[in-house]
Amino acid sequence: MDKLGATPEIAAALAHFQEDLIAAAGKNLAGLILYGGLARGRYRPGKSDINVVVLLHDVSAAALEVISPILRAARRAANVSPMILSPNEVQPAAVVFPTKFLDMKDHHVVLHGEDPFTALEVPREQIRLRIVQELRNLTLRLRRRLIDVLDDPELLAAALAETARPLAIELTALLRLVDKPVLEDDRSAVVFEAAASAFGADREALAQLAQLRHAELTPVGIVDDSKGLQRLADRILGALPFFTDYAERLKGGTS
Repeated sequence: MDKLGATPEIAAALAHFQEDLIAAAGKNLAGLILYGGLARGRYRPGKSDINVVVLLHDVSAAALEVISPILRAARRAANVSPMILSPNEVQPAAVVFPTKFLDMKDHHVVLHGEDPFTALEVPREQIRLRIVQELRNLTLRLRRRLIDVLDDPELLAAALAETARPLAIELTALLRLVDKPVLEDDRSAVVFEAAASAFGADREALAQLAQLRHAELTPVGIVDDSKGLQRLADRILGALPFFTDYAERLKGGTS
């Protein structure tokens, strides 16, 4: 494993992709930035994508045609998933997708060229509104998913585990809104503990959710207990609107 946590095969594939992209795009390539699990040093072979921002001065169809064979080959070789932007699109995109871009700002690695996140700023109200939107979406998606999995402990555990990381990203942004320092360790368990302390949320349920995310298995004490998993699902369904309401109350700078 390299310093990012990639296997030798993935590290070699990423290096090959970088070299080929630089050669193909030339001066049109303003930057190549790694974000997501690999940038955090938490790459999971066979499960994680390699998320990259490909920063191009010219994003026309003709310019994309030049690099498309490189991107397709990288997707096949290492699940490279590109976000293609021009430098002047980064700030406007961050206003529309603030929690995602602030998460990228906090955890990224510049592989080539300029760092588009250095001076990135997002209005506080845009962050708050996006948190509310994402938490409501997360609530609706989980409710819908539970209809299909409540009677299957394995699928229920997986559905809950899939909720953990998106929730952690929104809670990181919510902590930012109340002027808590950016967490150096952004593992879901650490974020959930910080959120439980800051907002008075259900610490035990969040800890169990983090354990599901970490192991992608049901935690000890719940592994063969479908009723226990259902109770956890109910508590998470309660925690989501709790955090949503908290974010709603921050409108205008009050809590």
